[in-house]
Amino acid sequence: MTKVNPIFVVGGVGLLFFASSSLYTVKQTQQALILQFGKAKRVVNIDGDDAGLKIKIPFTENVRLFDRRVLEFSPSDKSEIVAADQERLEVQSFLRWRIVNPLQFYTAVNNENNARDRLGSLLEASLRRVLGTAKSTDIISGKRAQLMDAIKIALNQQAKALGIEIVDVRIRAADLPQANEERVFQRMRSERDQAAAQVRADGERKAQEIRGGADKDRAKIIADAYGQDSDFSAFYRSMQAYDKAFPEGTNLVVSPDSDFFRYFKSRKGD
Repeated sequence: MTKVNPIFVVGGVGLLFFASSSLYTVKQTQQALILQFGKAKRVVNIDGDDAGLKIKIPFTENVRLFDRRVLEFSPSDKSEIVAADQERLEVQSFLRWRIVNPLQFYTAVNNENNARDRLGSLLEASLRRVLGTAKSTDIISGKRAQLMDAIKIALNQQAKALGIEIVDVRIRAADLPQANEERVFQRMRSERDQAAAQVRADGERKAQEIRGGADKDRAKIIADAYGQDSDFSAFYRSMQAYDKAFPEGTNLVVSPDSDFFRYFKSRKGD
């Protein structure tokens, strides 16, 4: 039986250990920060075009892998917000974020768990600051999209120092405490009723203006027609008088020689 030389065994094991210490893999969804004696040396695959098997100096270089994908953070607790109209709201929100600068991220928060803690504090503060300037009705149903954009801008200004980009911010739900709910909804209905009444009043005013203009034009047309033919004018006025004087079923006793009936004698009223 052939004996295996212990030197070869030790050498093989040492070679495998050296190779494993020198090689590392970066997936397409990852980015790597290479540290040498605790200090950042380089970043790998930050743009997603340098994934694969990589080489590092064993024993002196360490690799920290960070996700390149968009991540989601949802606070477990609702945020209590006081709106501009002094109504209290219970807001449940979430945000999407990603690591854009691994070195800043490592220096500021070190890992994703710490990053979520910081993001939770920043999100809470931004919600209070931005939503505190809006009415509760706008937060519940009116201008929520604009408010979310404002919160996103405010968060990105602060998250940049953490090596993080805020991709999106959304409110899952904005609810009134049960004690305030009916009162606020009543006020919302009252505001909508007032707005509807104003619209109806404006419509009626415009309709009156249109009718007034039409009556004015009609009177002018008739006046112009009367001025062009005085006989027709007299005839038309008499016909209107007959129509008003003799409603259906009316008995009227008048002398046949009355000037009122002159158009019954001839078309010219002679």
